[in-house]
Formats: sequence, C-alpha cells, structure tokens
Amino acid sequence: MKYLPCTADDTVACLEGNPPAPGPGEIIARMTACGVCGTDALKVYNPGYAKPQKLGHECVGIVADIGTGTSGFQVGQRIAFAHHAPDPDSHYSRRGSETMDPQFKRTNIEPGGFSELIRLSPLHVRHTVVPIPDHVPDLRAIFMEPLACCLRALDRAPVAADDTVLVIGVGAIGILFLPLLRSLGARAIACDVRAQRLELAGAWGATDAALADQDVAALCRAHSAGRGADLVIVTALNQATFELALRSARDGGTVLLFGGKPGTCLSWDFWPAFLREINLVTSYSATPAGLRRAMRFIAEHNLPLEAMVSHILPLEAAQEGFRLVHEGRASKVVITTNSSFVSTK
Repeated sequence: MKYLPCTADDTVACLEGNPPAPGPGEIIARMTACGVCGTDALKVYNPGYAKPQKLGHECVGIVADIGTGTSGFQVGQRIAFAHHAPDPDSHYSRRGSETMDPQFKRTNIEPGGFSELIRLSPLHVRHTVVPIPDHVPDLRAIFMEPLACCLRALDRAPVAADDTVLVIGVGAIGILFLPLLRSLGARAIACDVRAQRLELAGAWGATDAALADQDVAALCRAHSAGRGADLVIVTALNQATFELALRSARDGGTVLLFGGKPGTCLSWDFWPAFLREINLVTSYSATPAGLRRAMRFIAEHNLPLEAMVSHILPLEAAQEGFRLVHEGRASKVVITTNSSFVSTK
C-alpha cells in the first residue's frame, strides 16, 4: 500500500506500508481523490509545524472493508470524510466550540488522507464520514471539508440578508465563501492581488471586485450607503491584509481572520478599533454537523466546484503538487489513485 507522510526531515515521499484491517466499528476506505489544502503545504514547509506530520483531509473514497458492528455503510459506497472528530459531550462541544475540544486535534485518519487505503476509526465513522450523493462527482465532493470550514466561519460571524461582505483573498478557499454569501442574500465584494482571480470571483457570485492596491474601502462604502463592510473575511492574513480589513469594515463591523500561518505577527493601534467597536473573530476547521451541511449544499446547488481544480496528480508525483501550492502556482491541486483523473492542466 502506498501512502504519503511528511517525514521528520521535511520531505514528502511516497512510501510503502502494510494494508490496514478494520477493527470493530471501523471502515477501510480506498482513496480516490484528496485535495491539497494550504495547511498541508504549511505542515511541510513551515518550521512552525513539528515533524513528522500526517497529511491530507479533503478526502473522497470508496468503502473497501467494514469492521464488525459498523452500521450505516456498505462496501462499494462512495464517501467523503475529514480528519478530526470531537467529543460531542465535552464542555467545548456543548458550548459550540467543537473544534477546540482536546480530542478534536488528537484524532486523525490513518495513515492520513494521501494513502491508497485509509483506516477510519469508530469516531470518524460516526462523526466525519458522509455518503456522497450519486449525482455529485468525486472531484466536486472533495470540497466538502473546506466548504464546511467556511460554514463554520459564517456561524461564528453570522451574515444577514443585505449585508455587505468583503472577502480578501479569493483563491480556492475564498471562492467558496461567495456562493454561501449569495445564498444568504449578502453582497460579496472580492479582493485579491491577481486580476484573473477577480474575474473568476464574478462568476462565483461576487457583486464587485477590486485589486488589493485599489481603494477597496471606498468600494465597500459605495455598496453600503457609506457605511463600509459589515463583515470582512481575511483568507490570507498578513500585515497588509489586516490593515485593509480594518479600513474596510464599518463601525461595529466584524473582521474574521480565517487564514493564517505560524509566526504571523501583526502590529496595530488598538484605540481606533476600540472606539469603532470592531469585532475580531477567528475560525478554525469544521464541525461534524458542518460536514453534512456542506455536502447538502454541494448536492442541492449543483455547483461545478471541480472547475477550480488546476492540477490532478498521482501519489508518486505529490511532491510537485505540494510545491505548486506552496509557491502559489495552482488554484487547486488534487492527489488521486484513479488513473482516469490524472492530468496536469
């Protein structure tokens, strides 16, 4: 069995391992496709992450084997699944902080999402495994987990109809916010450093768009009767995007820090933010309920999310896929074991 870990010397290599067997309540999934998330690349290239690291959590596969006592699934069934599962009865989960439950980060799929065969524990089977509807293709279903992360963020910073929302950074994850915002009746304004991304954002539901070096704050005011953005979502956090978010938010508005990386340090004058009652919110990962909501949204809205996939690579070429993501040269990279998918666009 081939699988792909990040080793202690910061390399990604395709290794050989023994095929897993299912224990009671478990599922063995045969991976067909797994998206490369920006955090996967960070785990490889950023020294802020201790090594070794398990990689891959935007997973789609087929049930290959089922352990005793496992119910609700059958061999041959198509499933999407994620990597972390909280304790639903914990203090954190009962207060809406499932992703902060200590069990959440301790759990993971074995040996990770970039593997021919993946063992899903009883916790994962109960909480993170979602059947894929027949009409949803695999390359669309891989977006379940990142879309669920976006839903989690919008739960933490709710949006009302007629709100103005600025999305700073409309790469693969920023684009996912746009149809969600549109479904809520909000006006979404896209901002990025790349003009081609702004063109794509319009097709995915952005009301307007601007390059980061333009007067983005003025554009937000123009769409909100002079107020500014009710919500600013920052998918790529640095000093410049943080300052842009603060300038663009209305008084009493919210800045949602969605994308970050280890070692990010920000400098800001707290006093104006205090006087303006700027709400600062962060959001991390996805909840079990969010995974199911995300799959329903994908199925019901028939979104051609697979159009965002720019590179499809086999496990043996995954190192190149990680470099593409790290260097910002791909909109979405997918690693697959299905030879009929493989093509580099």
